[in-house]
Amino acid sequence: MDGTFGLSWAGLTAGMIWQLVTHQFLHGSLFHLFVNMVGLWFSGRILENLMGGRKFLILYLTCGVAGGILQVLLVPGTILIGASGAVFGVVCAFSALFPELRITAMIFFVVPVDLKAKWLGWGLVAISFLLTISGLGGNIGHAAHLGGALTGYAFVYFGRQRGIRILRRN
Repeated sequence: MDGTFGLSWAGLTAGMIWQLVTHQFLHGSLFHLFVNMVGLWFSGRILENLMGGRKFLILYLTCGVAGGILQVLLVPGTILIGASGAVFGVVCAFSALFPELRITAMIFFVVPVDLKAKWLGWGLVAISFLLTISGLGGNIGHAAHLGGALTGYAFVYFGRQRGIRILRRN
């Protein structure tokens, strides 16, 4: 199933372009799914309410596609599954929209850390970048995280530059 619906360079070059979306809905384990859904729940539910379902879906899928593309370009031999690129994009879009908002992040689901939303976003980008270039982190799609995160920021930044109303009520 991963070879058909998981994202890979081989799959894309064979014309299986649906993999750009389908990989986001596959997960390697219940824990993998849980971690992604917790991240999505914390910022995604707020953004969907403020953006509307259509814009939020565009944000989510765009971040997942961009993250997937970066992953297969930088690590072409892998088969990518998971929603992490999309989730990182949603979290970083949230942090770009509300940079000064004070939040509590739970590091490893245990340690509470109070910080401004912008520092969570930039922290995710920095960690993803370092893990991508170092090759550390095993079988985790750090380039997908990075690509999704940067796309989330770009969605907000370029949307504002073009005068696009990102939030329904702004």
